[in-house]
Amino acid sequence: MKPQIKISLNDLKETPCDEYLRVILKRYGRDRLFDHLELIDEIGDNNYGDISWLIKNCKIAQTDEIIEYYKSLNPDYGDVSWLIENCKIAQTNEMLEYFKSLAPYYENVSWLISKCEFAQTNEMLEYYKSLDPNHRDVSSLISDCEFAQTDDMLEYYLSLDPYYNNIKWLINACEFARNHYLLKEYL
Repeated sequence: MKPQIKISLNDLKETPCDEYLRVILKRYGRDRLFDHLELIDEIGDNNYGDISWLIKNCKIAQTDEIIEYYKSLNPDYGDVSWLIENCKIAQTNEMLEYFKSLAPYYENVSWLISKCEFAQTNEMLEYYKSLDPNHRDVSSLISDCEFAQTDDMLEYYLSLDPYYNNIKWLINACEFARNHYLLKEYL
């Protein structure tokens, strides 16, 4: 069941897109309360994307009830990872498990790990490796994410038999790799 949420424009951190803003201003003005979820149903093309935006930008919408409603709309893993990265209420083990249940591509998992400190766990790195990422994605994760700059990840990367040019790229892009004993022979 869809929850009700009464807010005004003043409750939003960011201004909604023009499509929503025009309707809100015409019907309710700046200060009157409106049900944003009803507007999403009426106007939105991508309901779950609009709801994730609302959750991120409105404290009133940051509730377990709204999160459960959002999940009931079957969002894609890209939108879920964006919400986890951008909103503290979505940074829970339950949401990470939900994200994994959506069978994301390894590129999206590495993106989430590199962008969201909450997702920077050994469990998420192991999940990422279980998806059989290619050496280019692993080298990017190592380069972009200090949390992934470990002996274990570098050994995993080398076990993928990366191309020489990719190893050189990683050495040039990442101080950790440049100074690591496992890659000294490539300098």
